[in-house]
Amino acid sequence: MKKQKEHVTQGNRKTKKQKDNSQNLDFLYGNQGGYILLTEELDIILNLPKLTTEVFNVILDDRTLDKLSTGDILEKYEHFTERQLGIINKYIHGHLYDKNTLFVSDLIDCANWNNIESVTIFNFCLDTIKKRRTLPMVWSAIMYVFEHMRISQSIYVVPVLERVINNKTYYQNCQIIAAFCLFRITMNPKYLQIIKELVSIDKDLHNVLTNKMLLMDYNCNKRCFFYGNEDFI
Repeated sequence: MKKQKEHVTQGNRKTKKQKDNSQNLDFLYGNQGGYILLTEELDIILNLPKLTTEVFNVILDDRTLDKLSTGDILEKYEHFTERQLGIINKYIHGHLYDKNTLFVSDLIDCANWNNIESVTIFNFCLDTIKKRRTLPMVWSAIMYVFEHMRISQSIYVVPVLERVINNKTYYQNCQIIAAFCLFRITMNPKYLQIIKELVSIDKDLHNVLTNKMLLMDYNCNKRCFFYGNEDFI
C-alpha cells in the first residue's frame, strides 16, 4: 500500500512537470508569423518526450514559425509518433520546391533520419544533385539517395555520384561524401584514392569531414551494394 501511495505522488509530480513544460511553450503562441526560435527555446522543444497535437500543429503552421525554425525541429526531434510522421511526410512533399533551400535540406534530412521512403523525394534528390543546387541541398540529397536506394537503382545512382566527383563546380565536401558513398556501393578502391586526394587539398577542413564519415552513426548502418559492372568488381 505504501508503494502504491508513493507511486501516486510521483504521478502527481510528473503531471505538474508536464504542466510546467506546457507553460514554457508560451513562446509558440501569439506570433504574427515568421518567429525565429531562440536556441534555448529550440532546446525546450527538442527535449520534450512527446509533442501534443496542438504543439505539433503549431510547428507545422507556416504562419507561426520561421521556416528554418520549423526545419530545425523536423530534422532534430527524435520522438515523432507514427501518426505525426505520416503528416510530416505530406508536409515534406508539399514543400520540396520551397525557395528557402536551407529549409528544404532540413526536410530531406528529416525524411532520411526518420526513414521516410518516397519515390518522389528520391527522384527530387537525384535531380537536386544533377542540377548542383546549393551545398546543403546537395549534401542532404546525396545522403538520402545513398540511404534509400535499391540495388536495382544503383545503375542510375552511380553515374550521378560520379558526376559530382568529376565536376569541379561541386563543393569539395560534397565530392568527398559522394566518393565515400560510391566506395560503399561498389567497393571499388579507386574511390578511396579519390577521397585521399580530395582531403589532401585542405587537410584541416576535410579531415574533420572524413573522420565524421567513419564514425558509427555515419558508417555502420549504411547498406552496401556491388555495382553490376565488371569494371567495378
